[in-house]
Amino acid sequence: MDSQMVQTKLSNLRKALSIAVLPGLLVYVLAISLSALAGIKGILVIRDLAQTCDSLLGVGLISNLGYLLWIATAAIALFSAYATPTHNQHKSKKMLLCGGWFSFILCIDDMFLLHDRYIGQTFLYVVYAIFAFLIVFKFRDQLVKNGGEVFILAATLLALSVLTDKFQRDIVDITPINYASLQLFEEGVKFLGITTWLYFWWSASARFIKNSINPQSQETKIN
Repeated sequence: MDSQMVQTKLSNLRKALSIAVLPGLLVYVLAISLSALAGIKGILVIRDLAQTCDSLLGVGLISNLGYLLWIATAAIALFSAYATPTHNQHKSKKMLLCGGWFSFILCIDDMFLLHDRYIGQTFLYVVYAIFAFLIVFKFRDQLVKNGGEVFILAATLLALSVLTDKFQRDIVDITPINYASLQLFEEGVKFLGITTWLYFWWSASARFIKNSINPQSQETKIN
């Protein structure tokens, strides 16, 4: 093994330590330390929730799948934007960055129930609505080229879920629909909204990568 190869391997290890191992260790230590300060045992932090609660496999399944779909959307859009040559697709790249980071924020909110426990629902919902409208306004041309009707469908389904959640008590009081049925509807349209949201950003990312591979295409020129 020549010295150049050794240097390359050492450089790779240093990058792995600085980018993956050390940040991961920091998150791990902080999670356990902060939980200990809150009176939560370390074993409860590191064990799977279903194992801790001794629950069946299907308990929380749809919610867990929702987290995975949110983070998959963020990963696809952000990786496509950061790892793919832009050429003259600058606005398309910015759209993917906005969509990716927005999806990441929605994932964190969903995972840790920020809108239910820590930050007011109304405030967060208004912020999310404003951000979605800004995406439509700023990237309307890119949305049209990437199937804007799918984006609108996803946003509509998610908005319907939010409205149902916000006014569920009123709906139960003035209609014959019981709370359990309303919850099934709310979570159902939310899940369909997430899957449609993932499809839109996956499709937009795929088109962005394809245009980057062939930057001379007509579609790339008008981006």
